[in-house]
Amino acid sequence: MKKLLVITSYFLMIVLAGCQMKNNNEFDPEKAALARMRLGLGYLAKANESEENIKVAHYNLKLAAQYSPNNPQVMLAMAMFDQHVGEYNEAEMIYKRITLMQPGNGLYHIHYGSFLCGRDRYQEAKKQFEQSIEFDRHRWKADAYEQYGYCAIQNNDKRTADLMFKQLFQYDVNRRNNVIKTAELYKNKGDKKIANYLFSVTNK
Repeated sequence: MKKLLVITSYFLMIVLAGCQMKNNNEFDPEKAALARMRLGLGYLAKANESEENIKVAHYNLKLAAQYSPNNPQVMLAMAMFDQHVGEYNEAEMIYKRITLMQPGNGLYHIHYGSFLCGRDRYQEAKKQFEQSIEFDRHRWKADAYEQYGYCAIQNNDKRTADLMFKQLFQYDVNRRNNVIKTAELYKNKGDKKIANYLFSVTNK
């Protein structure tokens, strides 16, 4: 049974800028790609609501990839889509490529680590999370601690999980709310062991 790995919603917000046209009405493929990507991720986030949402997500992400095939943000979105629909080999090829393209970007290592964790490849996942954590000041460091913690406890590595959540709350005390919400998700899915663990670390 594939393990549940929670990737919180802020991971979907890779790009903040919307689609705009230049003043001279020239078509800008990069802006169009990012706009299509954001639209596609929006539908992907609602994929469980209907098959149509998956189709629309795929349509928009394919367009984004056509407009900007070598944009790592667009590539990440495509990897997330492939992962969601079970195209794991394709997803992994993209994750590998973007971590090689931008080895210093912590976000891509987190996503690749989360993917590997979901495929029951914990030792490989650890390396990706650790690479992300090694970067000293990057905006995704708290996410690295959090996702590594979830992955560790799913693999019965309580020692590492304890360390990751301790470092997470030291780094950003507000992340306790995220972990509580994730514990509720595990509880609702019937995984009381992980849920109880997550509730317990938030009370330390």
